[in-house]
Amino acid sequence: MPITPVILDDLNPLVLEKLIVLATKHNRSLSDEIKAILEQVTSSKEIEQKHNRAQVWSKIDEARKLHAGQSFSDSAELLREDRQR
Repeated sequence: MPITPVILDDLNPLVLEKLIVLATKHNRSLSDEIKAILEQVTSSKEIEQKHNRAQVWSKIDEARKLHAGQSFSDSAELLREDRQR
């Protein structure tokens, strides 16, 4: 995958200042600090969970399409019989 340069126009000067402070604190260049922040944010569990949730719903939709129009028996009676054994 080719790397596309990213240009941040009109960045809030206070945000830039804070990024510079963080980069200095972590002994990184400004570019490396921004990369580290982006990597941290994009690897968060919340993003992974949303991605996984989207995959699950996609599979559910596929199953619904596959079984559209089919009817299935109610399993409640089978469960009751099984519990009585």
